[in-house]
Amino acid sequence: MRIRFAAALAVASSLLVIPGCGAAGTPATNADNFGWVEQDDAYARPGEGGFNVRWSKQLTDRWEARYLPVELSSAEFDRKRERVYIGTSEGNLFAFALNGRRLFFYDAGAQIESKPGVDARTGEVYLPTVDGHVHAVTVEGELKWKTKLIGTIRTQPVIAADAVYVVGENDHITALARDDGRILWTYDKEPVEEITIAGHAGLLLEDGRLYAGFTDGAVAAINPSDGRLFWEVETSVDIELRPGNVPQFLDVDTTPVLLRGMLYVASFTAGLYALNAGSGTVEWRDPAFEGVTGIAAAGRMLVISSARRGVSLLDLRTREVQWEKAPERGAPTPPIVTEKGTVIYGETQGSLLALSLSDGREIARAEGGAGFSATASASGSFGGAISNGGRFLCLRLN
Repeated sequence: MRIRFAAALAVASSLLVIPGCGAAGTPATNADNFGWVEQDDAYARPGEGGFNVRWSKQLTDRWEARYLPVELSSAEFDRKRERVYIGTSEGNLFAFALNGRRLFFYDAGAQIESKPGVDARTGEVYLPTVDGHVHAVTVEGELKWKTKLIGTIRTQPVIAADAVYVVGENDHITALARDDGRILWTYDKEPVEEITIAGHAGLLLEDGRLYAGFTDGAVAAINPSDGRLFWEVETSVDIELRPGNVPQFLDVDTTPVLLRGMLYVASFTAGLYALNAGSGTVEWRDPAFEGVTGIAAAGRMLVISSARRGVSLLDLRTREVQWEKAPERGAPTPPIVTEKGTVIYGETQGSLLALSLSDGREIARAEGGAGFSATASASGSFGGAISNGGRFLCLRLN
């Protein structure tokens, strides 16, 4: 039986004490405590970019709960229709206009811990839930189809012309037909009978290949049309046994990043890998990056998050770290890099932070009241993040 160990979370989902907070569904005010810890009414340092909180919404029924849940869903923006979608641990998907007006909410019937997938052309939303269902929701908020899969799903679906691809925490990849949700093919890995890290790598669809990382340490390139394997690499071969055969985490839980023909992934124990995307050949490995929970591309650099080192910027040409931001309160979430060149991430017991990509200086900070465990999102001039306890912050990216 697989045991999932939440090493990346510094707070338990049932152990967050309720702090005071502003009223739900209102524009951001000083009472919401967004902005700098040292400056109660400032959202960002003047002239340094980062972000401002445009508006906030309380999405979960926190007032009747003794404890606050950890929220893991990320927001997805539909730029064409100027709206944003965000799910909650209570199983509701909310659709908001970018001015904060609620358009609809959809009751999925189970916890939502993934980022929805949105088709820019049709506006359809593809939503996985922790009970293994995948929901196709129309732009009006109506259910189009729902398919039950085996296992929990906590990663964003990947949308292609005729198919939707999802991966579950049981290491099963499934291709679903866009029109009716029927299963087209599955790619199954043997279950891992060891302790593994909570969470799972998302899928990457690039250049006609579907790239995936698995809990047994494997990285694979798969044909998206039929599920056929192009290549597979085992990172677990680089992990040395500890005295007494102490269990070690084999997981590759970072969503792959493709840059100039190189695929970058990280094993929790074996370190950061650069793989040839065509053949899977290991070009290099940096074992110093242990415990990595997220990577993001930034030109010829990678932004890397880990509970031990915090957030780092790695120059891929020299393989030297340009700067590091140590963790303050809890573990950092996977980072994102905005179009304007800002690094945004949250801390599980702390703030939502923005760093300058050039030198790692902190240029903005927002408080959500109970930390941030969900990955932030950005699209153009807008961004968003949901805090533990269910308050969603819509950001203006400067």
